[in-house]
Amino acid sequence: MKSPPSPSPAPRRGRFWLNIGEAAAVLAVVIAGLSYWDAHREHALSEKQIDAQARARTAFVIKGAAEAGGRKIVLEAVTPTQVIQSQRYVFPTVVLDHAMEVTAARPQIDVDWIAAGLAHALDAAHAKGDGEATAPVGIVTTYVEDGETRVDRSLYQIGYAYRSRFLMGRQVALQGISLVQRGVSGDPRSAVDRRWAATTRGSRGS
Repeated sequence: MKSPPSPSPAPRRGRFWLNIGEAAAVLAVVIAGLSYWDAHREHALSEKQIDAQARARTAFVIKGAAEAGGRKIVLEAVTPTQVIQSQRYVFPTVVLDHAMEVTAARPQIDVDWIAAGLAHALDAAHAKGDGEATAPVGIVTTYVEDGETRVDRSLYQIGYAYRSRFLMGRQVALQGISLVQRGVSGDPRSAVDRRWAATTRGSRGS
């Protein structure tokens, strides 16, 4: 009598795992790749920070203080190495319909340029009594820095106080100036008039 055939051995499964040496090699490659990516990212961020700092150093911004009882705002560059050569001031059209040019060594905004226009605008808005308000002004500045002549077009706003006096009409006194927007493209008058329209609408709505 024949004995039953012995069962055939089960097929061996494929070897899918890595030994310790192979795993260490793969891990080393992954770590090297991550280190390279991290170093590249830090280098890119560092370059962006350097560029941003350079732009900040060369950005042209003016500051100003009211003098002579608010009769004028004397202007100067925030960065001492930027030397102003000339400035052109553009006010809202309803306040002053032409630009004012200043090429003096000490640029300034005079209240006499805009007092009548501001008083007329206040009357049109039915402003009563005493108060304070702001008005936009576009400033185009030609200046010298590091031996190069450059031009900046920015939008600022001036603060002013007004009061009504019997038989004397409205009196306007300038208070100061602050930056609204740098890098205004083209003729700044359109940006100034848009800002003025938005400001006066807000004042009427309040």
